[in-house]
Amino acid sequence: MRINPYVRSRSCRTRTLIVYGVNVSPKYQKKLIDEREVRGAETRARITAAVWQIMAEEGLEGLTVRKVGDLAEISHAMVHYHFDDKDELIRSVVPYARHYWINPMRDVVEGPGRAVARLESVIKWMAEPATSDVMRVHRELLAHCEWDEELRVLMAAEYVTWRSMYIALFDAIRADGDLEPDTNVELVGTGLSELADHLVGKQALDPSIDAQAVMTEMIRPFLLNQHP
Repeated sequence: MRINPYVRSRSCRTRTLIVYGVNVSPKYQKKLIDEREVRGAETRARITAAVWQIMAEEGLEGLTVRKVGDLAEISHAMVHYHFDDKDELIRSVVPYARHYWINPMRDVVEGPGRAVARLESVIKWMAEPATSDVMRVHRELLAHCEWDEELRVLMAAEYVTWRSMYIALFDAIRADGDLEPDTNVELVGTGLSELADHLVGKQALDPSIDAQAVMTEMIRPFLLNQHP
């Protein structure tokens, strides 16, 4: 069955799907629209993955729409169909990057066991040397925030989420009775999140830094009973 393209009314957002000049049923129309949206989401995901790879290998300087299209195996016109410009392509990497830092962190923080044991897992995980591509993309995004306010807002929101998980973890440690009573969980959680981030960057320059030992010593005065 041959399906003509969608006809969009100029006066409203309602789409009319026409097959051989006849309007199809709303149920079948919804099915076709849903399938089209799924394919669109898959295409956007491939585009974003391509942007990530180019940023990791060549930096923002090497990022072009044509390279993205070639890597995603679509035309550069299709890239423009899904993303208005280069800045929008770069912004799409922000939620994609959650797979490398926000999501793994959440898995540990919200995992089973006493909170102090989960803190130990967080410190061990953060002390692992970051892969070079993650570090490159992260630095490129932060640098580009200077010229893209929308990107800066997106990245700031990601850091709020990042810090909030540290704070929630120390709050849970306090609830377990393993934290010094007068500890300000917001300040300590924020401090550890910033320290961990800083150490990851410094480890890329100097692998001899014992990030786990530094973070462990930083939080030791605040813990009771059990220590990472």
